Amino acid sequence: MGVLDTLSLGRSALASASAGVEVVSQNVANATTVGYSRRRVLSRTSTPVLKRGQWLGTGVELTGIRRATDRLLGARVVAAAGDEAKALARETVLSTAESYFEETGTSGLHEALSAMYDSFSLLTSDPSELGARREAVYAIQTLGAAVSRVATNLTGAIRDVDEAADDHLTTINANLAQIAALNRQIGKSGASLGPGDLLDQRDQLVRELGELAGATVEFAADGQATVFIGGHAAVSGREYRSLSTVVDAAGITQIHISVGAGTMRVTPSVGGELGGLFQARDTAQTWLDDLDTFATTLADTINLQHSAGFDSTGAAGGLVFTYNAIDPAASLAIDANLAADPNLLALAGAATADPGDADNLVALLDLEETGSFGGLTGGDTLSSLLSSVGSETAMAIADASTLAGQLDDLDFMRDAVSKVDVDEEAVQLVAFQAAYRAAARVVSASDELLETLMAMGA
Repeated sequence: MGVLDTLSLGRSALASASAGVEVVSQNVANATTVGYSRRRVLSRTSTPVLKRGQWLGTGVELTGIRRATDRLLGARVVAAAGDEAKALARETVLSTAESYFEETGTSGLHEALSAMYDSFSLLTSDPSELGARREAVYAIQTLGAAVSRVATNLTGAIRDVDEAADDHLTTINANLAQIAALNRQIGKSGASLGPGDLLDQRDQLVRELGELAGATVEFAADGQATVFIGGHAAVSGREYRSLSTVVDAAGITQIHISVGAGTMRVTPSVGGELGGLFQARDTAQTWLDDLDTFATTLADTINLQHSAGFDSTGAAGGLVFTYNAIDPAASLAIDANLAADPNLLALAGAATADPGDADNLVALLDLEETGSFGGLTGGDTLSSLLSSVGSETAMAIADASTLAGQLDDLDFMRDAVSKVDVDEEAVQLVAFQAAYRAAARVVSASDELLETLMAMGA
């Protein structure tokens, strides 16, 4: 082996050690960067050559920079992040909605319904007593306001979800475009360290997309990712398909994905935070529908019986409750005329001047125990609704806690594979520094030998 061969060996050793120092520096610089995967230098012995009957080494060859990742684990983390985000979004919306049904105070629905019938019961001792009539009017007004308050708040929560969907879709579509652009760069890049950084950026965007829309991912051998939302390929290679909101014939906002020149509804299969919001919206809408049914049944039943009686002047009874058909629970209120004049309460069973006539009042009281609500009483109907609210919310809280724990476990496993350990990097740095110094000495010695030979030749 000649001096030039030795110089070449030293040069390859310097290049390998220098690359090692560079990679360690990159790892240390990104030790706290979210989504970063540590790197390791890949090298191999260069192909030997046969000289004078002997196989002689030609140094070391740098073959690339490897990211410490597990593609299968990465896909599991993305899916789990979507599940956890979906459960958390659902829990947040339902917990807020549950608070609207607060029953611990005196303004709860059940309490207000009982208070109205209690006020009717007090009137039986003297139906003509003005103070008791005013108490009854106040109780009716309070019940209407309680139902309206809960319904209005539920409507607001549903509206907030629909408005939030547009904000989420702006971020989701931006992520899809960035992932497609990164796929393009990754596919055509020939650098070793560069694609690693691009892959980290892409993986972080995919995880964020999983959290937002429940995306799943498949990684190709060339590093490019195919991302699915609702079972449909949202990113494939360098192309992506955007999501949008479409209001259907029933006035309900739906999520659509672009397909050619049109779109396809994917609302039921979208996950992540967006899916959780829409799922919670549908649950809140069910509660609102049940409350609407309660409000219309209550108002119609009370109004019908009240109209069969007579007020203090002997006139037939008018309305007790009013509402509109579009949003019955939110619009439920005491009739304005009755609110202004308690004497309009039609408690008598006949158009007589008998102040003690309470026949219609008794009939109104009987409504508390009759099954006017599909075989249930009004109190039972509210109890069923409140039970549904409580159980749905409790399940959402439990699901969020369970899935958060599962995601924590997967993140721990991911960190074990990919996270930078600064102590380990310090050991690696010392090793590469020592290798670099040794290689430098080889190069220096070879250079001195070469100078000596050149001087001898002169």
